[in-house]
Order: sequence, then structure tokens, then C-alpha cells
Amino acid sequence: MSQIVLLAGLCKQVPAFELPLIGIDRGAVTAMRLGCELLAAIGDFDSISDDELLELKAYTKVIQLNTHKNETDSEAAINYARSLGYDEIILYGGLGGRIDHELINLSLLVNQSNITLMNERNRIRLIDFGTYHQQRDYHYLSFMPLEECVITLKGVAYPLDHCIVHPWDTFTTSNEIIDEAEIIVHQGRLLMIECDD
Repeated sequence: MSQIVLLAGLCKQVPAFELPLIGIDRGAVTAMRLGCELLAAIGDFDSISDDELLELKAYTKVIQLNTHKNETDSEAAINYARSLGYDEIILYGGLGGRIDHELINLSLLVNQSNITLMNERNRIRLIDFGTYHQQRDYHYLSFMPLEECVITLKGVAYPLDHCIVHPWDTFTTSNEIIDEAEIIVHQGRLLMIECDD
């Protein structure tokens, strides 16, 4: 799989991803200020000044979208990245801020394949049938089922064995990986949420 990082407007820093980068609206300006090389900048750029847009156009390829459109800038960036052949997408800086944008980004994660949402303290991925091995990259490990699920958790503070979990059950919140977790999804789809305080 080929990976790419999309830098959304709420990113304040850019971790040392060794992956191609595309800036989304204000996220492109942040990346430019930090000296990050961008494949492109995409968005309607309604959150930056005219001077910043001119500076951005001199820095990288700019795909300027209409402010009146039927998709968010993040969705347009995901579609653009896929058109370039990238099939595993990290949307960095798309959590926090306006709740409507955050929920839409979560919806994109649920309805499209191979998207990870991240910011400085969180990583959210959709997992389904299969076995996953996860290092302790974050302090907390939580799961939010999207439908009735059956899961097994090993190598965590609160293990589960073929446990049935229903949407909006809360007992799969704030677990902790001891060393390396083994997560087995026997049935269903869940959001796997890793967090730090």
C-alpha cells in the first residue's frame, strides 16, 4: 500500500512522517511555515488571508476549491490523494475544533477504507474481522463498536475473550496496553481509538 499524510487545518506541528504530504487549507500554511515539502495544497482557503494564499501559490501546487461545494476540504483532499494512487491515508489535524467537522471526519473514516485520523494526542482507525498486533504507542486504548461485535483483547489491562460488544457500550473505554496488544475482531466493525492525556 502507498501511504500519504493529509495535513488538516488544526495541525500545529508536523511529526516526522517519512511520507508524502498534502496540505489542506490552513494546514498547508502551517506546513509551509515549518518548511515541509508538499505535493500540493488543496482547499477553498477561506481560513487564510489573501497574502498567505499568494505565498502558498509560490511555495507549492495549489488546488483552490469553490467555497460553495458539496464536500469538505478534507473529503476533497482524500479524493485527490486517491486519484494520485495513494490508498492508505493519514488525516492529521482533523480532530478537535468545530464538532461538525470532527464528526464529518469520523464519518469519512467509517465510510471509506484505509483512513486514519490523528492529531498530537490521538489516533483513530476502523478495524474489522481479523487479528491486529498493536504496540503501546499511546497510554489509552478504547473501542467504539459501530455494530454488534465480538472481540478478544490480550496483552491489555482489561482482557476480553470472545466478548459481545454493542454500539455505544462504554466498558471498552480507557484500556491500557501492557506491552503489545493482540486484538481479534471475530465479528463486526469498531473504531480503535488510541489516546494520550
